[in-house]
Amino acid sequence: MTCSAQTTLPPLPTLSATVMERYADALAKLPRPPAMIFEYSVEQSGLHNLEETHRIYRSGLRERDETLVADGVSLKIPSVRIVPNSAYKYDLLALAPKPADYTFAYAGKRTVLGRKVYAFRTTPVSAAPFAIGDVLIDARRYLPVVITFTSAAGGIKGKGRLEFMPSGRYWIVREASVSARAGSKDARERIRWTKYRFPDSLPESTFAQPRPLVTEAPSTP
Repeated sequence: MTCSAQTTLPPLPTLSATVMERYADALAKLPRPPAMIFEYSVEQSGLHNLEETHRIYRSGLRERDETLVADGVSLKIPSVRIVPNSAYKYDLLALAPKPADYTFAYAGKRTVLGRKVYAFRTTPVSAAPFAIGDVLIDARRYLPVVITFTSAAGGIKGKGRLEFMPSGRYWIVREASVSARAGSKDARERIRWTKYRFPDSLPESTFAQPRPLVTEAPSTP
C-alpha cells in the first residue's frame, strides 16, 4: 500500500542557526561572579604615554582600584581609588553582540588562541559610535573568544580587539588592544588581565574610602 500524499519533514537546522541558538543560550546561562579580584597592566603610546599596573576588587557596582605601578615604577604604597557606582565595562554580557542588535553572517570555522571557533561577521541594525565587526564563538562552550570592534567619538576613530577565556565556570576578558587616530596622530593601547580570583564575598572595609596619609609638621627650632 502506498501513500498518495508525501510526508513533509521539517528542515534540518543549518550549522549557523544551531550555533546562534547555542550562543544565545550560553549567554543567558552565563554565571557572574559575586565578587572578583584581578590585576591588569595597561600601556598607551601616541597621544599619551602611559605604563601602569592596577589591582582591582569588585563586588556588584563597587570597585576598589589600587595603582601598583605608575610610569613603569612600582609604588611602595599603592594609590587607592574607590568607585561606588561603576558598571564593569569589560563584562562579557555588556560587550557580546546580541541578535536583536546585530545581523550575523557565518564566516567559517577556524582555530584561534588554541580553541576551535565559529566565526561570524556582525553588522549593527542601527548606526552607533561603537560597533562589533566580528565575533568568534567557542565551539565547545559557545561563548565569544574574540570580539573585534570599531569606534568613533570626539574626532577619534579607532578599531580594536577583545580576547576572552574561561576561568573555572566564568568567562572573562584576558586582553584588549586598540589603535586609533586623532587628526594626524596615531595612538595605541594594550591591556592584559591576570591573577583572577573569585571569592564568595569581599569585606565592607574593601570599599571604605582610604584615610589621607598623616604627615608630621616640621618642628620649630
